[in-house]
Amino acid sequence: MVTPTHRAGSNTRAAGTFARILAATRDLLADDPGALSMRAVAARAGVSHAAIYKHVPSKNELVDLVCRQALTAFDERLVRSVSRHPPGSFERVIAQGVEYIRFALESPEQFRILLTPMRARPRRLRELPGEVGFDLLRSSITEAMQAGNIRTGDPSLAAFFLWSRVHGIVTLLMACDFHGSLPLADAEIHPERLFELSREFLWEGFKPATSADATGEGR
Repeated sequence: MVTPTHRAGSNTRAAGTFARILAATRDLLADDPGALSMRAVAARAGVSHAAIYKHVPSKNELVDLVCRQALTAFDERLVRSVSRHPPGSFERVIAQGVEYIRFALESPEQFRILLTPMRARPRRLRELPGEVGFDLLRSSITEAMQAGNIRTGDPSLAAFFLWSRVHGIVTLLMACDFHGSLPLADAEIHPERLFELSREFLWEGFKPATSADATGEGR
């Protein structure tokens, strides 16, 4: 007969083992997603290959779980970032870009697995927690359009543009060294600072059209 104490001890050990499996999977996904296998996870976690299948039925399920954990943590940070600004404000939209960059800088391993393929096909955004922040960004843009703080248009396309811009800044600086290529001090070649410095270009493209713009006056 197994006593409650024995069951508790067994559950604690199982939870610890699974935590090591998840951590190993995160590390491997961040380092090289293509090299991830159940045997590689087992070796890094210090468990047997068969032990992993006591917790998850397949590699796909394991990768799904780790990616969803990263996506959930990311989504929670975005939600907190917009809560500091009133709905409909342009600042609320910008705050999500800033938080995206901060997440990449502060949690690089999690950032690298945010968009890790879970399956052979690209994943639909609506299948993922918070649509990787896309739904929140689209909602903030819609509110700003309705408030007259940015020009009207398709909020989904606007969200796609903003997301690609912020993601591009982060990934470009991860891949390339821009020192000597930009007219900036070394300390300014940093994702968050570059986002701030280039915000004028963004605003000029998104600000509401004026009556003079509409009539062509002042050109």
